[in-house]
Amino acid sequence: QLGAVHQLGVQIPPTMITNDPEDVRRFAQSHARVIFKPVYGGAHTRDLGPAHLAPHRLELALQLAPITLQAYIPGTNVRSYVLGNAVYTAEIRSASLDFREDSHAVVLPMALPADVQEQCLAIARTLFLTWTAIDWRLTPWGEYVFLEANPSPMFLHFERQTGFPITQDLVHLLMQ
Repeated sequence: QLGAVHQLGVQIPPTMITNDPEDVRRFAQSHARVIFKPVYGGAHTRDLGPAHLAPHRLELALQLAPITLQAYIPGTNVRSYVLGNAVYTAEIRSASLDFREDSHAVVLPMALPADVQEQCLAIARTLFLTWTAIDWRLTPWGEYVFLEANPSPMFLHFERQTGFPITQDLVHLLMQ
């Protein structure tokens, strides 16, 4: 997913997917702050800290499954839902690294620049997704950095907070 999106010219964070402990250590040393998440499974994003890099713990964890490591991107969480040709976007204000853990996160509709809206549509087409949620980080410098496109996103809370007609559009797409 990251490779295909990067080929579109969309900015992505420095990323490594590995189950090699030495690769993890090198990546951690080359970036000021690193986050990690499992390759599969929906577990929440975490900061990579010294305890995670302890040799025995790291080797045991990586025997179970590879992980995705990314350089931490400072900024604001932004989520764009793509439904056919419609794009709905909101800023997600949260103090948590992973906003899914924050029951007090605030979701606010926002206007997405036209070029980023076009990137959303191009990402969905490239990944063969008629319906997806794209997670971005909007940096303090105004750059949108792609994090992932979820092919089966939750949306009811987002819809309730924003008023966007996601259910209606999704039903319409399914009826076509």
